Amino acid sequence: MSRIIGFIMLFVFVSVARGQTAYSYRYWFDNNLATLQTGSTTGETAIEISISTLAKGTVHALHLQGLDVREKWSPVHTQYFFIAKDADTETATARYWYDNDETTVQTAPTINGLINLDISHLNIGTHSVHYQTFNAAGEASPVHTQYFYMNELQLLTLSCKIWIDDDEENAQIFDLTEDDIELDAEGWSIGTHDLHVTLLDPNGNWLAETTTTFEIPIPTETITLAKVTGGTYCPSMDLDFREITGLKAYIAVGFDPEAYVVWIMRVEHVPANEGIMIMGTPGTYQIPYSKTNFHYNNMLVGSHVQKTLPTTSEGYTNYVLKDGAFRPSDGTASVGVNKAYLRVPTDWTTMSAPELRIEVADEATGIANIMSKSPNAGRYYNLNGQRIENPKKGIYIKDGKKVFIR
Repeated sequence: MSRIIGFIMLFVFVSVARGQTAYSYRYWFDNNLATLQTGSTTGETAIEISISTLAKGTVHALHLQGLDVREKWSPVHTQYFFIAKDADTETATARYWYDNDETTVQTAPTINGLINLDISHLNIGTHSVHYQTFNAAGEASPVHTQYFYMNELQLLTLSCKIWIDDDEENAQIFDLTEDDIELDAEGWSIGTHDLHVTLLDPNGNWLAETTTTFEIPIPTETITLAKVTGGTYCPSMDLDFREITGLKAYIAVGFDPEAYVVWIMRVEHVPANEGIMIMGTPGTYQIPYSKTNFHYNNMLVGSHVQKTLPTTSEGYTNYVLKDGAFRPSDGTASVGVNKAYLRVPTDWTTMSAPELRIEVADEATGIANIMSKSPNAGRYYNLNGQRIENPKKGIYIKDGKKVFIR
């Protein structure tokens, strides 16, 4: 009896190595890396493992890993077993129980005298295992008793080392307790990563490394558009609207005090804390995060807290969105949590219009195409929407188009 044949079905290979022509594996006994053996098998899920050096009548632990297609070792699978002293090749089954408590008896098949044990419920300390084998004819052997000590080496380790991908240099080391381990994920990029773990046993030896793949998904922010007339929003992180269907984001890029019009222009990249107007089909949308370095000259101001807007503040007149238009605050109007309001320099707003109409920019050119609808044809405006009487060298808006004066 020198080998376990078919003792462990390598279920781990079925998932991590399916499609490979050869499966690599490694195993060791009783948390003793000096017994480490490696090998490979082709198209099989059972392997032969030598037990010729193991003592009979003793509880043993077999630790097993498989190598996946990315050449990463799987988590360690541990199986406890017992080698009966008087077993023969005809032995078919066995029953066993612990510590004279026959109410906990379990039945297990035997292979060449090996009894597969479940010891997960045992505490640290000395235990007795009582077993009886049965041959193919159902004839029973005498009950045998063996004593063993369940120590910390078999049940737990003292600490572990964890690192991400190939950055072992910045590995984090933790003492193992009953609590969950919390990792500092700051700086981890979005996407698929490998989590590597190696355990330190009570004798000061680092055990074999295990690798688990995990994914950090792209974070999203939930935005709800309640009305077909539009709404405002202030995101808490950079957002990307490029792949969003049904909802568009806009910033306020200009103001015509004579036509009572505020121009808004569509944007696809929205920085965190930027005030925006949202338009589209009412509903709830998940907008993905995407880092952006964009900065806008935007007349919309975002707010993450609810607050009452004074009529004017810091040289600006404040407006809130209501029923598809911006209306001046009467001093009691409020802006909601994660919403936005419009503010216009007070010296631009000499009129007494009850509301500012919203004109959407021409998305093809990015320039608000409203000049033909106003009595201001032929006039020049800067990119902030201010009328310029005597334009000099630079870029201006004239009749809804961008022009450059040399």
